Amino acid sequence: MFGDDADLRNAILEEFANSATPYMTELDAAIARKSAEGVKSLAHKLKSSSRTVGAQALGDLCEALENSAPNADWHGINTQELALKSELERVLDYIRSLC
Repeated sequence: MFGDDADLRNAILEEFANSATPYMTELDAAIARKSAEGVKSLAHKLKSSSRTVGAQALGDLCEALENSAPNADWHGINTQELALKSELERVLDYIRSLC
């Protein structure tokens, strides 16, 4: 994805890491408020940036959450959020190991 340019790769991955954590904080707040629109919007943002950096599994979890939000199934959304947090932490650990 980044060719041989380690500096570019690191810059992009660091930007993802720096933005993903605030998105997750905002997502937690949207879920606490039971804001289906907020959950959908934030899951969409995180999905796009995840897929951009090659974190496909994280992007897939975000997409599932984005698709669940309009149904306002808060039990399901809470379960998906736990899986998303776990995968995000795995991705962030991997990024930290590279940068």
